[in-house]
Amino acid sequence: MSRIDEMTHVALIGGRPARYRIRRSDRARRVSMRVTSDDGLVVVMPRRCGLSDAGRILAEFDKWIARQLERYGVREGPVRRAVATGRELLVLGEPRRLELAPLPDGRRRARIDMQDGTLSALLAGPDLLDPRPAIERWLRALAREVIVGRVLDLWPQVGRTPRKVIIGDRSTRWGSCSPSGVLSFCYRLVMAPLPVIDSIVLHELCHLPHHDHGPRFQALLTRLCPEHRRHRAWLRAHEGELRL
Repeated sequence: MSRIDEMTHVALIGGRPARYRIRRSDRARRVSMRVTSDDGLVVVMPRRCGLSDAGRILAEFDKWIARQLERYGVREGPVRRAVATGRELLVLGEPRRLELAPLPDGRRRARIDMQDGTLSALLAGPDLLDPRPAIERWLRALAREVIVGRVLDLWPQVGRTPRKVIIGDRSTRWGSCSPSGVLSFCYRLVMAPLPVIDSIVLHELCHLPHHDHGPRFQALLTRLCPEHRRHRAWLRAHEGELRL
């Protein structure tokens, strides 16, 4: 089994201090990095590498990293908003006011219902203390229903059937298509409007016949989803809202 260790450090990025994590992994073959609102700045490296290797990649991409830190607001590290009554969550592109309440006596299974502008969650005692896992499970189930349903509805337009559809928790991509025809989607995509979801589904379906982003892929995607660039722009603009 591979082992992953993490340590938090501070470095000057764009002339200002920034907090980042070094993640040492048995699986890593080279030094890499990423910036997301969930994790902040993370440098992943093999165990044989030292702190100076992290310093070199941070210095090389200093300006790009600084822009990403400001974009996601994670210069001090990842910030997670509280999941509590009154918070608004986007579901299928619509803001829903979260309302938390305890389950009736004797009930242990969470019950979450979406009506109009409300997301009502009846939770057991431990889940009320930390509602995030229960809400995430509900979003994942909704994503499986909605996204898999859209794949089934849209794949005939491409003429190729995916081998499998996986709903997971991808931190850097909304979707992907493997060479074997397995489609993977981030569950948080279900928080976006349906036309945006369709654009990502069609993007990955178009990779079934065309495994690159060449002219034939672009022509097929544009024919099936003429607004795909606008939908991508919506995702970039609202990415911070599509998170718990």
